[in-house]
Amino acid sequence: MALEFALLIVIFAAIVVSATFLAHIFSELTRLPRLIFYIIVGLIIGPLFLNLLNPEFLIINEGQFLQAVVSIAVAVIVFEGGYSFNRCLPHEQACSPMEFRRLIGIVLRLSLIGGLVTAVLMTLVFFFVAAIIPPFAILMGVLTMITGPTVINPVVRRLGIKEDIAFTLEGEGLINDAIGVILASAIFTAILASLSGIPIAVPIVVTVNLLIGIGAGFAVGGIGVFISQWVGPKFNARYKDQIDPHSLAHLSRIGMLIAAFATFALAETFAHHAGIVAALIAGIMLGNRDKFGIGPEIDWEDYESYDMKQHIEEGVYAFQSDLVQLAIATVFLLLTAFITWELLFVTLFTPFFLAGLIVVGLLTLVVRPLAIMVSTIRTSFTFRERIFISFFGPRGIVIAATGVFFSLTLTLNYGFVYPQLTGYIFLIVLMTVVIQSAVAPALAKTCDICPVEYGEKEEE
Repeated sequence: MALEFALLIVIFAAIVVSATFLAHIFSELTRLPRLIFYIIVGLIIGPLFLNLLNPEFLIINEGQFLQAVVSIAVAVIVFEGGYSFNRCLPHEQACSPMEFRRLIGIVLRLSLIGGLVTAVLMTLVFFFVAAIIPPFAILMGVLTMITGPTVINPVVRRLGIKEDIAFTLEGEGLINDAIGVILASAIFTAILASLSGIPIAVPIVVTVNLLIGIGAGFAVGGIGVFISQWVGPKFNARYKDQIDPHSLAHLSRIGMLIAAFATFALAETFAHHAGIVAALIAGIMLGNRDKFGIGPEIDWEDYESYDMKQHIEEGVYAFQSDLVQLAIATVFLLLTAFITWELLFVTLFTPFFLAGLIVVGLLTLVVRPLAIMVSTIRTSFTFRERIFISFFGPRGIVIAATGVFFSLTLTLNYGFVYPQLTGYIFLIVLMTVVIQSAVAPALAKTCDICPVEYGEKEEE
């Protein structure tokens, strides 16, 4: 059994690396998100066809293996999203500190006001349209407020969307990841407590988890900023003649990876799912410290004829980007292993599918547009720009991973099988990614939010 398990891990690792490589080619040729390719590969190697991965394999040790792998992947993804927050713009042009703060205000409005509107309205949709019992309707309503920055970012870059809109969409996804997971985790904890007959105060759980996540994020992020901005210059001044620039760049990449894992682990030690908030905050602090005026600048001119700063920054971003693609591939290949023939039949060939189509339609055409319009009142965005933001909000990796974890916990620990949870989540993710990514180019052109340079470049 141990040998078989080890062999499967090696085979899976080879599949992940190969899928990441092929997904890049697939995305370039088809102009579709890589996530679609990962889902296709996951279905092939899962119980539907080759059965290399299946739910029985993944729930070894009560699902701890799956939880550990996905947690590490999510930590890397969220931290990198925060770190490259100001680089989500299509032409890699970072905005000024004042503009950065203004856009942060808009992002917070989208996440707090828009997220609340989405959660409330989708709870009603799940209750009245999908006939989901109230506790799970609330849980799924909160989950649907989580958008997918890992899906949004490639589409935004490819289309060359205006910088402020690109930044806003990416930021909304990152903040919603953290807030949505914390809220959903607290509600799910309350559901589990009710199944065990133990009362629990959801507001207290939410508050505690948020405070722990924020505290851990600022703690590790602050330590990282201190090392990079105060200790770093002194270290460089003293040892610049002894350390090769390439070694310093390598140390910087490893340091960012340590920060991601340390932040996530520290917060998770005190509260489950607080790690996402912590990793996000630490990433934002470390990657955007110049936007907040944190710390002194390193005198990079000490390195003659060598653009050391640019070399280190580009190396860190490239390293994190590769890790994120591997992490995304790992998570989706693992999660699609839970799609069995039984779940597929329930999803596609029962009244559930019609209800799912209605749910996705209401989310895309009614709920999100209403939430965006309400939360962007009196902002600098034009009506056309608000229209694009309203109709482009695909769901991605975090909502899928969280939904599967909840379903797995219910089944393993409480013997409570609720296929609607996993079914609706996968249907929402798949349909929003495919449809919204396909219509995004035409919608962006109609709303006139692509800069002229991008259009001219495409014509050439």
